[in-house]
Amino acid sequence: MLADFPELRDIPSPSSSGSSSPALDSNTLALLDDFFSAKAEEEQRFSDLVCATHDLDVDDDEHDRKPSAPARMMSVDEYRIAFGEDWQLSQFWYSARFARRLARAIHSLVDPETIIAFMCCPTAYVGFQHEYLHPGARLLEVDPRFDLLARSQFVRYDLYAPEKLPEDLRGTVGFAVVDPPFLNEDTNAKVIEALKLLLAPNAKLLILTGTSTEPILERLYNAPPLGPLVRTALEVKHEGGRLSNDFGCWGSWPESKDLGRDVSDDDDDP
Repeated sequence: MLADFPELRDIPSPSSSGSSSPALDSNTLALLDDFFSAKAEEEQRFSDLVCATHDLDVDDDEHDRKPSAPARMMSVDEYRIAFGEDWQLSQFWYSARFARRLARAIHSLVDPETIIAFMCCPTAYVGFQHEYLHPGARLLEVDPRFDLLARSQFVRYDLYAPEKLPEDLRGTVGFAVVDPPFLNEDTNAKVIEALKLLLAPNAKLLILTGTSTEPILERLYNAPPLGPLVRTALEVKHEGGRLSNDFGCWGSWPESKDLGRDVSDDDDDP
């Protein structure tokens, strides 16, 4: 906590000499107020989501059926409030504007029957489902919090245990969107193990990752349906611009170089 507020390190303790009482300046107080207000809002949103999911489970038990997809998916802005980034899991959320552009680009390439796997990219899943509520979307994630987003569409995915992916999903994915959590060769090799199990023969693959991994992408994703990869026109943007790494987006089909070129930035577009 003190790392977030370096000014607090210099406040004298109650036992230190001096007659004046320690006091925080107005800027530090404002920072503290903003920090705790944001945390409280995040915790409340997450608590509300847990309660809503519990109610859904009770209703499903009473009707003896599996949970259905939500009637409405939260927006990316609502999602960012409810779900804090876990940096140990290399979680960095996309900006709402980019998530919208990505959703519209993906929607142009799928139909209502397509099974779409969003692997390690929950912001992309939320952005897409908020716009379109596609019945075939699946969120593959190791973080169990995301089971609350849509119980019937969450698939627990451990990067290091691809063999645990469900049998009924294997060979059925027509479109995969992947944001490998770490920018190295081992991570991409593990992702490929999962993709080989999941992808249908004519599937399309979209990878969002750091440009520093481009030599790895060229070497590993080199045969259909994994590649060869082509850099698209989509410019990946993360919320707040906190990441210093340059990110890009690659597609596994030849025409993917134009993906995103004609997608509007206008928030009011349908």
